[in-house]
Amino acid sequence: MTQSTSPHIVRLDAIHCPDSTFNSTFKHTYAAYQKTPPTDDIIIQHLTSPKPANVAITTRIPISEKTLAACPDLKLVCAMAIGVDMIDLAACKKYGVRVCNVPAASNESVAEHAIALFFSLRRQVVRMHELTFPGVDWPLRMSLKDEFGECPGTCREEIVTILGGGELGGRVANICKALNMKVRFAERKGVAASEVREGRMAFDECIRSSTAFFLTLPLSPETLNMISSEELAAMRSDALIVNVARGGIINEEALVEALKKRQILGAATDVYFEEPAGLKNSTLVRAANEWTKDDSMKGRLVLSPHLAWWAKSSIEKLRTTVAANIEAWAGGEVKNEVL
Repeated sequence: MTQSTSPHIVRLDAIHCPDSTFNSTFKHTYAAYQKTPPTDDIIIQHLTSPKPANVAITTRIPISEKTLAACPDLKLVCAMAIGVDMIDLAACKKYGVRVCNVPAASNESVAEHAIALFFSLRRQVVRMHELTFPGVDWPLRMSLKDEFGECPGTCREEIVTILGGGELGGRVANICKALNMKVRFAERKGVAASEVREGRMAFDECIRSSTAFFLTLPLSPETLNMISSEELAAMRSDALIVNVARGGIINEEALVEALKKRQILGAATDVYFEEPAGLKNSTLVRAANEWTKDDSMKGRLVLSPHLAWWAKSSIEKLRTTVAANIEAWAGGEVKNEVL
């Protein structure tokens, strides 16, 4: 597409952050939907009526092959995020649709949120809050230290594995190192010991020996269910898992079972296999709900609603990069292309 034409842009889930601001000389038309239901028929309707879209902007709304087949005017899918797991990339290639994203969209915020989730588990912040605010147990018992279970160590005793070696993983690693934690990056699962890259440690060795795991890698066919029953059973009993990557990398049913069996100490996540996560569609939400009635499980599963990215710096980068990506594409150049 060239600047002589005026692309029609449709944003499918504007609820997440304010719209991008385009250059005043950029000719285009624009429609935004706050919350598009994630069903093909409605997505297609929004991308074809009342005017066919040339550009779709999505944060979490899926773009499927069925949608692409029904939208012949669609030429660019612009992810208002770093992740593109909601976009069928193979189908985009088949239909000649370009895909771009916002690299490192919110890594600063997400890294900080990951550390917050870690401490919420290791220091039992949620559990201690629940015990303190009623104003009964502490005055009655004089000390609530026994509610911690095993006495926790400090940061210098942590052995951290980063699963995912990109910028986000690097940011998390730097914070952990600044706190005197021992940090290593795991090699890809299935790589032979003789082929482990410099600066990495074999995946299985990391699984067996780490006290904390931070997931910072993309969801793909290769990483789906990367951590499941076998890996969880091999972990230390004092291990914590923090997932700020994507749901589906950890098998959620296996994670709940591992927590019940006390194979690991705790887990915290900002992401889910199905989102938005609720009682009807999330094993983790149901488990956390049930465990509010079980003192032995309280504080061992900490959930946040996919808002690790939410920060002023993230919003500004998302808005400006999406606008730049679309304007560049309209001028014949594709920036930040995923496909």
